Amino acid sequence: MGWVDRDTNRIVAGLPGVTAALKETAERQKAKIMTKASGHVETGWLISHIDVRRHNRGYAIVFTDPNIISINYGHWLRETRRGPKIRWVEGIHIIEEGLS
Repeated sequence: MGWVDRDTNRIVAGLPGVTAALKETAERQKAKIMTKASGHVETGWLISHIDVRRHNRGYAIVFTDPNIISINYGHWLRETRRGPKIRWVEGIHIIEEGLS
């Protein structure tokens, strides 16, 4: 009679070949994100705050810019020079680009 260790998922996930494949995939996704974000560069702040980091289950693309939600999905902007007008600024949708 055979049996399977309860921690098989954890054991397999920690194998060097598996972690290398996960890192390679995360780096590929980051490259797609960086390509799309590069078309929206004014200061380089956003691009400098995108990174791939290791965590306990693999790798993740991490956005450390505190405004990433507004940048990605869009936001309302008050134009102060011309009075109290408010206009919608479209998001750049780089997070979705990494998932495609």
